[in-house]
Amino acid sequence: MPKNRHQVDIVVIGTGAAGLSAALAARVSGASVLVVEKSEVAGGTTAMSGGCIWIPGHHYMAELGVSDSREAVLEYIRAVSPDGWHNLEEPLWAAFVDRAPEMLKFVEAHSPARFKPNRDPDPYAEAPGGMEFGRNVSPRPIRLGILGPWRNRVRPRTLSIELSYDEIVDTHFYANPKKGMMRFFPRLLWRHLRGMRTRGNALSIGLLKGCLDKGVEIWLESAAKQLITDDGRVTGLELERDGTTVTVEAAKGVILASGGFEWNAEMMAEHFPGPVEWTASPSTNTGDGHRMAADVGAHLDRMDQALIMGTTPVTYEGRLQGQPAADYFLPHSMIVNRHGKRFVNEKQMNVGLAFAERDLDTDEPLHLPAWRIYDSQFAEKYPHALPKASVPGNRFKADTLADLARQIDVDPDGLVDTAQRFSNFARAGQDEDFGRGSTAWDRNRGGDPTHEPSPTLGTIERAPFYAMPFKASFLGTKGGARTNERAEVLRPDGTSIPGLYAAGNVMANAFGSKGVGAGTTLGPCLTWGYIAGLSAAER
Repeated sequence: MPKNRHQVDIVVIGTGAAGLSAALAARVSGASVLVVEKSEVAGGTTAMSGGCIWIPGHHYMAELGVSDSREAVLEYIRAVSPDGWHNLEEPLWAAFVDRAPEMLKFVEAHSPARFKPNRDPDPYAEAPGGMEFGRNVSPRPIRLGILGPWRNRVRPRTLSIELSYDEIVDTHFYANPKKGMMRFFPRLLWRHLRGMRTRGNALSIGLLKGCLDKGVEIWLESAAKQLITDDGRVTGLELERDGTTVTVEAAKGVILASGGFEWNAEMMAEHFPGPVEWTASPSTNTGDGHRMAADVGAHLDRMDQALIMGTTPVTYEGRLQGQPAADYFLPHSMIVNRHGKRFVNEKQMNVGLAFAERDLDTDEPLHLPAWRIYDSQFAEKYPHALPKASVPGNRFKADTLADLARQIDVDPDGLVDTAQRFSNFARAGQDEDFGRGSTAWDRNRGGDPTHEPSPTLGTIERAPFYAMPFKASFLGTKGGARTNERAEVLRPDGTSIPGLYAAGNVMANAFGSKGVGAGTTLGPCLTWGYIAGLSAAER
């Protein structure tokens, strides 16, 4: 065969959790698999992530003394999902619930990745079918060195402290990291000496090792350009590698797992008009899979859905990007808009939903620009969480709230009134406007358990006062190719495109922006990758 032609059963595009899960499932099922990745490193957004995975009914639940049922999970998903979504998404919800526990066992059976349950609550634990803890797992630490010559080909993490997700969240690490570091120092030293990795990086290492051990072929620095079709069926892929166009023939099909489109300025302007800063994903997420799917007639759906969070700036790969922040969960802090008014429960899981609200007449964002407001109590208790002054325009300070408001072009009267109202709520331990601190999610995740009367409410009344811009930061878009319960990509008329599958953030996410748990990005990514790999291999 000529050098610029290659033959396999299945081509997978992308090396995040969805792509590697798909490749592993397809290979174990007997298919020959090639994974292509346009970056020089493997791991995608997964490798940069916190590594929390929402897997209802997983086999570790007994360790926590809890149990789950298919009926309870589906009841919960229906109760908290956007109105009307059940009409379209119910088959996908059911497929996810049925296959997710199976997927987790499969990954552990065929890779060195291992998991541990954590005590994260469902964000809407009070809803029918919700649980106060039990449905999330996260990767256990793993040695980077097990990858041998591939150990330097994994995408770097943004946070270099090698604590696992449960060690950070279950211990309220962000409230007192100094105390946490003292507690975990022996463990951290041991992990450093052994070259251990945690969180999303550990998941990427485990999946990558599993794929390599099973004989999956992986090409880095190989950019997918277009799908090849024959009489309406997807039969291969054209890509660029080493400056050469390569045609890959895929007898059983192509699986799209190329991530979102956060770094595609044109697509973002169309689907998310407004400011986009401190994007918190790999800059290779430019919507290549979306474009290729559309070119062969796929129905792109849920394109206005995304995971948007509060982030703090971090230098990553030589540019300023975002890293998920927890400072706005802590007492003595609040978020306001240009009118100086609060507009959201700051503890809401996907706080970015509030930034999607627009003026019906002008279509302008209602609450942007937004600001985090702190006082000296915050600075004294949580100095580690203060905004970085080294980033221009990232931290403002004043002796009065009115002066602070004028610095950041916020209505002074509005800010003063809001701080007084919020402080009254904090003293009473009850947020009467937005319910911050009233749910299991608010009380148990990211607050300060030593603070009274509420772990997340604190007065804002002692000078000096601080402000930090609250960026609408994208961790990942969640719209893309509409699929069925077998991960087959669909046309607008509902028929499938033979030979084309999708998983992860390149598919239309069945849970959307709202999500149902802290891990409802990675959970579905892994599960739909697994489903896609099995479906393609069965052809």
